[in-house]
Amino acid sequence: MEHLQYELTDGIAILTLKRGKANAIHLPMITEMAAAFERATEEAAAIVWSSGCPRFFSAGFDVNEVFTYDRAQLTEFLGTFSRLQQSILHCPKPVVAALPGQTYAGGAILALSCDFRVMADGPYGFALTEVNIGVNLPPSIFHLLASAVGVPKARQMFLTGEPIFAPQAFAMGLVHELADESEVTDKAIAWAKKLAAKPPATYAAIKRTMLDSIHLSRTDEWVVDVDAWFTPEAAEFKKRLREKLAK
Repeated sequence: MEHLQYELTDGIAILTLKRGKANAIHLPMITEMAAAFERATEEAAAIVWSSGCPRFFSAGFDVNEVFTYDRAQLTEFLGTFSRLQQSILHCPKPVVAALPGQTYAGGAILALSCDFRVMADGPYGFALTEVNIGVNLPPSIFHLLASAVGVPKARQMFLTGEPIFAPQAFAMGLVHELADESEVTDKAIAWAKKLAAKPPATYAAIKRTMLDSIHLSRTDEWVVDVDAWFTPEAAEFKKRLREKLAK
């Protein structure tokens, strides 16, 4: 795999993102991620998402590439992303995110879909920034975020797009443990091992019950509206972001 490292140790699959400086996600990368997660679901007792990029889990979608996709490419990309996100959320096995730094947009959605999150204790943010580029999110993403932090905080994060930094993220329950950046993955693996020791069928059943109770079933509400990416407003704000990052 070009953009991801796969390891299986003591029954724990560790999927380490490795692309550029910020793990910006494009179509080849999300395709690799989906294939790796499917493999991990079959052969591991628990799964850890991690990052090989210092100070980043993921900056989200690759602005310079994804923002130039035509409708067919974007449909494939968003479809693959949505299916992976649902697979993580509904995985019957424990899934833990190790966040060694900035966790934004698409990266934040994938991390939010994991059962537990360990984040580096530093000046790192967790943010859903889609409002800043004129793109709406499926309703179920709001339900997922609200189930973690409550409706008022979820509303704040959705409507402002501003980051929640590590100490506050821990205080509000968005992440479950803070650790030194060098220890984040080890701490996440420790969570995975602890959870993998639970009765697996019972863990899976309780997870289904929890998701059903907050109405997070596999439905069309998870599907991202491709048309929303091609409105004049979205085109203008995506252009502004690309110009800002190019400076």
